[in-house]
Amino acid sequence: MIDKLNTKKEFLILVFISIIFWLLLSEVDAFEYILNYLETHEDYELDELLLLIVIIGILSIFFTFRRVSEASRINKQLENINQKLKEEIENQISQRHKKEQLLIEQSKLASLCEMIGNIAHQWRQPLNALGLVSQNIYFSYKAGELNDEFMDSSIEKINLLNQNMSKTIDDFRNFFKSNKEIEVFDLSTSVNNALSLVEASYKHSNIEIINNSSKKIEVYGFVNEFSQTLLNILNNAKDAFTNKNIEKSTVEILTGFDGDYGFVMIKDNAGGIPSNIINKIFDPYFTTKEEDKGTGIGLYMAKIIIEQNMKGSIKVKNIDNKAEFLIKIPLYKNISS
Repeated sequence: MIDKLNTKKEFLILVFISIIFWLLLSEVDAFEYILNYLETHEDYELDELLLLIVIIGILSIFFTFRRVSEASRINKQLENINQKLKEEIENQISQRHKKEQLLIEQSKLASLCEMIGNIAHQWRQPLNALGLVSQNIYFSYKAGELNDEFMDSSIEKINLLNQNMSKTIDDFRNFFKSNKEIEVFDLSTSVNNALSLVEASYKHSNIEIINNSSKKIEVYGFVNEFSQTLLNILNNAKDAFTNKNIEKSTVEILTGFDGDYGFVMIKDNAGGIPSNIINKIFDPYFTTKEEDKGTGIGLYMAKIIIEQNMKGSIKVKNIDNKAEFLIKIPLYKNISS
């Protein structure tokens, strides 16, 4: 911005210097010397000299106010440009946030089929158990052995199975809720909740989960979006074992804290990530899965959620033929070991 007051200051300084100069000349009677000089030199007239000074003064004043006016006009133009730039930046930020939120929802919808498969695995065992309970009631009735004690025990089993199935629905429904505000949550609890959603499908795929996340570590962020990140990595780990002849498939999970950050480490022994793509897995729409099985936005959104929205970090590397994801989230408060 051009400060139009600078021009006014220059004018005031010019007036001040003129007054000082006039006072100094008056102190040494310089005006009298000038008059005497003019009287002895007929080539110069006093009125001509005064006219010259007046003309110079008028031109100086005109030039000064011209600069003030020009600076004011430029300032207004710059203010208008700055306002337009500010509005454009705010609009771009708003559009980016909307796009990020849309991608988050798109990522969740892309995971819907995976979630439905997980629900099927979660429900298979309780549904089988319900079938066995109903058969036992029928057989007891046919054999004339149905009594109050047997019915009470059977109803209790049915209610417990119904509660477990209802909890499964609540867990998956909560996963698809969007966080409106940042909140405090426990890393271990979040990890256990995510594992409960994939536990049945992991068992179906003969993958062992080694969970070393027992210590309470409070962090600050969006708990549902964080759970989405964990689920995405866990589902990718499960997919990595597909068509691979691994004697004992395992996924290890460890939680802890490092400085001002809590962390979750997820490591699988599916052979690691090929070196030629490991630096691309967080790029948008990059996927090694078949067209109908992957969108390539899961890990991209995980990076957006963790690094931009939660001010943390997410990194991946290969160690001893294992892929290791390390997620760090700012701690809510200092934790003593």
